[in-house]
Amino acid sequence: MDGNSADAGDYRAQVGSRFRNPPSLGRLPRPRTPNEAEDEDQRNWNLHNIILSDCCRRLSWPLSGGAASLARLMSTQADSFVVAIDGPAGAGKSTAARGLARRLGYTFLDSGALYRAGAWAARRRDIAWSDGRALGQLTYNLDIRFDNRDGASHIVVDGEDVSEEIRRPEISEGASQVSAFAEVRAGLLALQRRIGASGRVVAEGRDMGTVVFPDARAKFFLTAPIEERARRRTLELAASGRPQNFDVVLAEMQLRDQRDSTRAIAPLRRAENAIEIDTADLSPDEVVARMATIVRERGG
Repeated sequence: MDGNSADAGDYRAQVGSRFRNPPSLGRLPRPRTPNEAEDEDQRNWNLHNIILSDCCRRLSWPLSGGAASLARLMSTQADSFVVAIDGPAGAGKSTAARGLARRLGYTFLDSGALYRAGAWAARRRDIAWSDGRALGQLTYNLDIRFDNRDGASHIVVDGEDVSEEIRRPEISEGASQVSAFAEVRAGLLALQRRIGASGRVVAEGRDMGTVVFPDARAKFFLTAPIEERARRRTLELAASGRPQNFDVVLAEMQLRDQRDSTRAIAPLRRAENAIEIDTADLSPDEVVARMATIVRERGG
């Protein structure tokens, strides 16, 4: 399938209608049969790559380094094993993913940090978070890398460690906004898949199991009631010296859930074959232990 504009327009029409009334977070429609699941996953893969190809063409990106090679970036190494962890904000994804990567000795891929880095870089360069084309050009050319040192994962953008800056509430909001643009997702998708194809990786985000790594050998969807997620986020902000009122945090989280789950490009949803874990009554260690057991059962 090629990435012509007509196909890309059909894509937008399809995803627009499909996610106009999305299911509630953490809930699934009628289970699909194996044949239905395989057919739909293949359609999603094809349609997503069509619009990414369209973005590369419109932005004059080299297709050899962009969408044309995305499908070849998966499973390029025989011993690669990707664990995909998705879920809404505050569900404990980052803590669990870091803990699981540490326990298994895997690389930790924090996809949320990539979008935060994009939002941070845009603000530094006075690029509006609503300018999809400029954001796409920016993220495509950013030098982003993960630096694991001192027992922690640092994210470095154009040589500057921005690990602390990108955790500010306003940058979190910006990350949610910029991630809605296909141009931005196209700019970062190839990077994520290269990391995933390079070895054993725990990838955390909102579309890891549905779009970025549809063939991941273990998929999890972490969730919790929104009040509990907002409570955790309030405590986290207070501990970092940036206190926020609980009601404000709750309102912002509701808005983000709505935006993330209804965007046309790669919306937040549970992958059909993902294992759902409600983290409300579980400690981080319990969540990690449960996931580690499943990964090892699958040969990870």
